[in-house]
Formats: sequence, structure tokens, C-alpha cells
Amino acid sequence: MGIDKRKNDHIYLASSDLSQVGTALFEEVVLIHNALPEIDFSDIDLSTNFLGAPVKAPFGIGAMTGGTELAGKINAELAKAAEEFGIPMYVGSQRIALVKPEVRWTFEVVKQNAPSIPKIANLGAPQLAQLSEKQLVDWVVQAVDMIDAYAVAVHLNAAQEVVQPEGEPSFRGVLEKLKIVKRAAGRPLIVKEVGNGISKEVAAKLAEVADAIDVGGLGGTSFVAIEGARAADAWLQRRVAETFKYWGIPTAASICEVKSVYRGFVIASGGIRSGLDGARALALGAHFFTMSQPLLKATLEGRLREEIEAVITEVKITMFLTGVRRPQELAQVPRVYGPRLRAWLEQRGTTC
Repeated sequence: MGIDKRKNDHIYLASSDLSQVGTALFEEVVLIHNALPEIDFSDIDLSTNFLGAPVKAPFGIGAMTGGTELAGKINAELAKAAEEFGIPMYVGSQRIALVKPEVRWTFEVVKQNAPSIPKIANLGAPQLAQLSEKQLVDWVVQAVDMIDAYAVAVHLNAAQEVVQPEGEPSFRGVLEKLKIVKRAAGRPLIVKEVGNGISKEVAAKLAEVADAIDVGGLGGTSFVAIEGARAADAWLQRRVAETFKYWGIPTAASICEVKSVYRGFVIASGGIRSGLDGARALALGAHFFTMSQPLLKATLEGRLREEIEAVITEVKITMFLTGVRRPQELAQVPRVYGPRLRAWLEQRGTTC
């Protein structure tokens, strides 16, 4: 099966409810209502910084796609909206453009339509693990140039690779390759998961190299479920995808795991479906949050700007109802945890 067909399959499956698996446990985070906030709604200022770059909200567009004509059109629309709202944007995995230069344009549309916002390049850990240092440096330089990237992300997708029919579950030596990526990029390095979460043990290992960790937790889009749906004629892939589609660390728990050992910039993603969920992530200690599936679906339905405006409004309302003016103040808001999240934190010896 061609890589371009796989990319389009991912787009359609990721935008459907079929790909949405498990819970991120944000329903277990109750922010305490402040009946006397002593601020006006107009006092609230969402502006913050993303790894040192000024942005207009603590919210960005998550990694999605690239490499096909449809993906190029989606990236152009996402970039226009990111520029309009002044928020950062990831691109999807750029490997396809590195091996097929004729599709570079599907990523280059991002820098053409969003010249001023922070853009995040995206490469896959298993592919980088197989490259020589010279090849790896070349890939990083090309990926950065392709979108005029402010930062570079390397995604960890072991669960996806091991169930994907065309998968490359090769992760030996990835930590050392991350150090090469950081040197070659000369800009912030983000290490991210794609839907199975990052534990405190992994976060401790990444502390020596990553400028930011994007937890990419369980509870939203499951690439394990997507690969199972794609494997129509491969009974074994369907079987193991069904077995492992709930594998992972829920996003709320992953934020707490990472924060317990990591002092860098923490990005929340995975199952964030509203501005309230995003605000809950910030209350747990994340510095920033991103969304993917709701924005992909909104783009395909022609209502992307409305979705972004709604998310931003929901964050502001949450801040007003908890009595805080700036996003970073959400971390000080009193809250109550439900039994599942509380039990997770107790058994893992973490606090949040």
C-alpha cells in the first residue's frame, strides 16, 4: 500500500469517531467554582509564550498531516487560521516529503500562509533511529527549512509502529539520536507521544535533551485503532490492534507523571475536546495545550475558525469562573480529583 494512500486513510479515520478511544481523565479534574471572582471578564489576558515565542493563547494546533493533495489543502487552511489567531502549529510527520520531494509543497504551504507564528517541524523516532548521523542532520535541516520551523518535534509512536502493517518498530538508540537532532536543529526540541502518553520514567530520561515534552496521552485519537481499521485484509494486525487500543497513560495522568520529574516546558495533548479540558490541563501544570482531531474535523466541515474561537472562549470562561486573569495562574486554582485519577497518583507516587 502506497504511503500517500496511508496518509489519506489516516486523515479520514482520524476525523471519525472510530479513532477516538478511552478517556483522558479530564472528567476526573473538577476545578472549584469561584462565585466571587473579583475580576471582570474583560480583564482576562490569554497571551503567553510558547518556548519563548509570544503567542495570543495557551493553545495550538496539534500535529496532523502532510504529503498528499488533500493534506496540503488541510495544512493551508490550518496555517491561515493559526496566523489569524496568533497560535502555534505543528505539522504532521515530514518523512514523506523527505523521501518524495514532489510533495514538499504540502508542508511548505504552512510557512507561506503562516509567516509569523511558531511552526513546529515533525520527525518520527523510528525512522531517525535507522539513519546515520550525516543523514539525520540532513533530514533535520530540510525539515526545518521546509516550514521555517521555530522548533522541532520528534514523535514517539512505538504502539502505532508495532501494529501498523508497514510499521518500523525500531527504537534502539533513539535517545542518542535525539541529542543529534537538537544539535542539528539549533532550536527548541520537543519530544512527543502520539496517543499513548509519557511516564515519569521516560520523562526523567528526556530531561537531559528535551526542551519540551508533549505528553500525547490516551483518551483521544488512537493510532492503534486507526491501524487496526486500515488492516482490512490482515487478521493479525486487526487482532492485536483490538487488544492494545486502550493501551497507554491517560493524558491527565501523564501530565502529572511528567511534571513530577521534569522541570521543562510541558505540552498537553490527547483527548482535549474543549477549552475547559485545556484549562484543566493547565491547572494540572501543563504550560500549553494542543488539539488535533476536533480541528481536523472542523477543517473538513468548513468551520475551523468557529471551532478555534469556541475553544479560546471556553478557556476564558473557565478562567473567569475560577477567578484568574492569566493562563499560568490556573495552576494555583483549587481542584478536586475523581477516584480514578486519585488512585493513579497514589499508586504511582506522584502529585499534581
